[in-house]
Amino acid sequence: MNAAELVADQKSFVPVDDGDLRDSIGRSPLSSGRIGQVVFAGGPTTTRPVRSGVSVTYDYALAQEFGRFGQHPNPFFYPAYRFKKRRFKSRITREVKKAILAMNGK
Repeated sequence: MNAAELVADQKSFVPVDDGDLRDSIGRSPLSSGRIGQVVFAGGPTTTRPVRSGVSVTYDYALAQEFGRFGQHPNPFFYPAYRFKKRRFKSRITREVKKAILAMNGK
């Protein structure tokens, strides 16, 4: 629930040129088998060469979030997280308390 809400907020914060960055934001289950999800942005769909003829690449999701030479940062990932962090923590705390009470028969 928290991860889906965070992804929706990040998609609403991201600047849209061709939609690749917005479409790269997603979530997936933790690979370790633990309960939870990972929220991610960027990756192969947003990786571009630095300039034509050069094999060095960069992920423009990072350039949007943190800026680069000649481009001011336009953050979308962490502001959405910071905006909802307190709400997510409260939601998790309520669910844990509810589970503990249910285990104790109350």
